[in-house]
Amino acid sequence: MFEPKRLHPISAVINFVKGLKDALFPLVALFFLNGGFSGEIEWIPLTVTSAILLFILVGGIVRWLRFTYRMEEGELRIEYGLFIRKKRYIPIERIQSLDFSEGIFHRPFQLVKVSVETAGSGNDGAEAELTAIHKQEAEELEEMIAQYKQDPSISEGDEVTEQETAESVSTPLYEMRMKEIILMAITSGGAGVVLSGVGVFFSQVMDALPLGAIYQEIVDWIQIGVLIVAFTAILVLAIAYVISIVLTLFRYANFRVMIQDDDLIITRGWLEKKQTTIPINRIQGLRIDENIIRQPLGYASVTIISAGGAIMQGDENQLRLLPFIKKAEISAVMQRILEDYTIDVEFSRPPRRALPRYIVRQSWLFWIAVIPVSIYFFPLGLLSILVALGATALGWLAYYDAGWNLTGKQLTLRSRSILKQTFIMKKHRIQSAYKKQTILQKRIELSHIQVALKSGAGGQFAECNYLREDTVDQLMDWYQPDPKKVTE
Repeated sequence: MFEPKRLHPISAVINFVKGLKDALFPLVALFFLNGGFSGEIEWIPLTVTSAILLFILVGGIVRWLRFTYRMEEGELRIEYGLFIRKKRYIPIERIQSLDFSEGIFHRPFQLVKVSVETAGSGNDGAEAELTAIHKQEAEELEEMIAQYKQDPSISEGDEVTEQETAESVSTPLYEMRMKEIILMAITSGGAGVVLSGVGVFFSQVMDALPLGAIYQEIVDWIQIGVLIVAFTAILVLAIAYVISIVLTLFRYANFRVMIQDDDLIITRGWLEKKQTTIPINRIQGLRIDENIIRQPLGYASVTIISAGGAIMQGDENQLRLLPFIKKAEISAVMQRILEDYTIDVEFSRPPRRALPRYIVRQSWLFWIAVIPVSIYFFPLGLLSILVALGATALGWLAYYDAGWNLTGKQLTLRSRSILKQTFIMKKHRIQSAYKKQTILQKRIELSHIQVALKSGAGGQFAECNYLREDTVDQLMDWYQPDPKKVTE
């Protein structure tokens, strides 16, 4: 690890594929300029296309040749650059984790892609990436970083043995069965999107048809066309739904949760195997999600709220600790993974006088829209009343799902908009707490509480609305920082 090393030669192929993906749009444009499928060949676009492909291929090879990495003087040192030589030195103490992933180019050669995560990693991605190295080298690198953090006096003569690497591997604490993965894919939010898309399509098509303004023959032809389009749309949506299920199966196959030293390790994936490492000391809290489909079935998902860097860059799937699990089983599973969090708690609900406000909060906009929609689209517009009634029912449900609990140093807040969410937070992890109250709420002694947790480059917010004012004051007093810790 102390001598400069190159990536595996397959990195050149991966670089070529990435470059080809980035150049896809201009290549497609050149294809159609070249006559498309007409069979006529224009030599200038063909020459330009060949030059672009050759440039991408040579660029991928040169990037592989110019990229080296090594461990030296307590730093991970990376040197790269196609035309300008660049050097990036990352102090080991800043490295939060190494995340591994195995794509279709990696697995045949026992390779992995290593993403180096630091506290400063942001939305631009990981601090650094090793596109393709041998799995054994990645494990040795990870073990060396862990040993250096424990003992910074590690010298260049120290070696990481296979026995030490094997001893650090932990047994899985949680695994998803294929039956659960299939049920998760079927009951995902994508099902609701597909069904609503079908409904919107039919309403838009039927309202847009000018049936009274054209001759009967043309009307009959349009109706046949509408049926064909409707059938095609339903078929396309069904295919998209099936594809989403298959992609979910690929993404969550072989899902396992392990703890190694002070890190939480999540592995998943079939075609592309991913390993996400989350330092336990970076975990800010837990979030339990229940959508409208899964809640009646008794299923939920548990997501980690982490202060780690690039693992929050738009792919929250990497932070799903328990993607799909019976709610009654969450407490027992979490005791094996993060035992300091209490899952089963008794919730206190908002007072009864808050119920009308929950209903108005969820449904007022829909009831206002009912009048113009019913008049303009009469008689089909009257169906908007059903939508408003559904929003009213959702407000009633939001009231009965809302709640809070305070147990020692742990605060639990539960709320619902469309998705029911339960945030479980430790006092020392809370970044800030807010009390919100309008003039009307003050008259009836109600107020909101909102709590902020650090998450990636931004934050996540937990809230509970229309609680008793003295309850919110109690929670705010509980959050007051310890004077001893402030002085420290």
